[in-house]
Amino acid sequence: MPGADEASGPREQSKVQQIPKEQVREDEKDYEFLQMAMEEARIAVKENSGGPFGAVLVDRSTGEVVARTHNCVVEHCDATAHAEMLAIKTACKRLNTFELNNCDMYTSCEPCPMSFAAIFLARIPRLVYGSDAEYATAVGYDPGNISDAIRGTAVHQKSDCEVKRLNHPMCAKIFSEHKEHLKVY
Repeated sequence: MPGADEASGPREQSKVQQIPKEQVREDEKDYEFLQMAMEEARIAVKENSGGPFGAVLVDRSTGEVVARTHNCVVEHCDATAHAEMLAIKTACKRLNTFELNNCDMYTSCEPCPMSFAAIFLARIPRLVYGSDAEYATAVGYDPGNISDAIRGTAVHQKSDCEVKRLNHPMCAKIFSEHKEHLKVY
């Protein structure tokens, strides 16, 4: 007696998507650099330097690691000493440029708004991160803390900072006065 599948006709062959070899190689490299970022995150925890966050910057053309850092907020007593920020500073000094448009950034976790702003301003064209910010949020880190703090809606890290815009004419005038001397980056 034919089975249900046989009664309805031959089975359709499931289509298996072939992944291009170049993509597999890129994924393997990405995984390798994410492993380095995770090693840095572990160092931050082990050495009590800061939160469990690591970052690696890699030269796109050579594959060379340009910077490899971890969170050092506690160690440096510096609220801006996030892994991504330190990696960008290290790479900029090492490469003698503020534009890192030939580097890829690898981070153990989705960057906070401050770190992402630095990634954006450094012109880093590619960011690969290993875990979503929700994992950090689950243990008390608040990924939306900057924008939420300004709005007064932060869950974990609230701010008592008053934000005030004073429309002072000289603050805006400096841009037009020095327009010909400014290098926009």
